[in-house]
Amino acid sequence: MIIGYGIDIMKPSRIQDAIMRYKDEFLNRIYTNTERDSANRKRYISGFMEVLTVYWSVKEATMKALGTGNRHGVRFKDIEVCHEGSGRPYVNLYGVSKETADKLGVKNIIVSMSHLDDIVVAGVIFEGWI
Repeated sequence: MIIGYGIDIMKPSRIQDAIMRYKDEFLNRIYTNTERDSANRKRYISGFMEVLTVYWSVKEATMKALGTGNRHGVRFKDIEVCHEGSGRPYVNLYGVSKETADKLGVKNIIVSMSHLDDIVVAGVIFEGWI
């Protein structure tokens, strides 16, 4: 049963502007070391900025599925975007994000993301069982 759904769309130029303005302060507040390392290793033609942007969108979509946005103690770094060996994305939740998902009865999280040169989109579905 679907118990939460979120979607987000973003332009890489907006993330690039935030990085240019706030530098490491922004990167350290939003992304885990694992995510930054993953973005650095990607061999996409689209590059580092698109990967960071799609990770942002996954985090935003997850917050929407939680029903909290980035309020009520939910932090960007408490939502970590990872990939299986096949490339399939998934998220690890920590802190208040995990507590909120547990209270909702989330048993499975489905993540989908896509990116082009100038736009990214991500969708997150929370599943639970009765």
